[in-house]
Amino acid sequence: MKVHEFGDPKGVPVVFFMGTPQKGDSGHEFSDLASRFGIRLICPTRPWYDDLELTPSFAECSEKTTSYLNSQDISNCHVIGGSGGGPFALHFSTKNTNVVRSCYLLASMGTPDIFVETVKSPPTLQLLELFKNNNYSSTMEYLTSLGLPQDLAHGAWSDFKVLLGSWESINFQNAPMVYIHHGEEDENAPIESIRDLAKKLPRSEFRISFQASHAGLAEDEELSEFTNIFKEIGGQRDASANKTLRDDV
Repeated sequence: MKVHEFGDPKGVPVVFFMGTPQKGDSGHEFSDLASRFGIRLICPTRPWYDDLELTPSFAECSEKTTSYLNSQDISNCHVIGGSGGGPFALHFSTKNTNVVRSCYLLASMGTPDIFVETVKSPPTLQLLELFKNNNYSSTMEYLTSLGLPQDLAHGAWSDFKVLLGSWESINFQNAPMVYIHHGEEDENAPIESIRDLAKKLPRSEFRISFQASHAGLAEDEELSEFTNIFKEIGGQRDASANKTLRDDV
């Protein structure tokens, strides 16, 4: 699995599971912001984006991400999941309870049954219609007609195979504190589905704003929502450092 890193190499490790269809190199957009707040931004590419023969699954993504963190001697981190990357972030968090300190879901997909019932985005509705017939070739033709290259089109197909399949491997009760950044009128990620997911979590907190919707994220050149998240995570590090200093004194 390919992993891209951005920001401060000595900063607080934050694993960012990108949305669908994105590879880890898309994280370069946040590199300067991550550096400003002392964030080491770690962006995995879900392995089936590069290996078209691989069977996609939550476990495949989580296991390879864990292996990468182990290879880097990273013993604790925070996690962010954007859009379709949200459930992958949650799965990884529940499988690594001794490592993940908090999980942020940003404009994330919620539980699949409610998602399918409430999503309004025309491109997503078209995708769902193609998935009903499990028609890979038609889906590839549709996605490439939207301008997606083959690897991203295949990645999107594979992501949805996982996202619309069984979530039994996600042990929700093992989740850390989950901060849910979401917009109320998000056509791509209906808030009804993320509210349903939140009911399954032992601890969660909603942060509602337009900037946390797909449309808001696309329009916001200031990266307001990422600024809030990076600042909060960086502030936790600073608070911990100050406490240690006081204890030493």
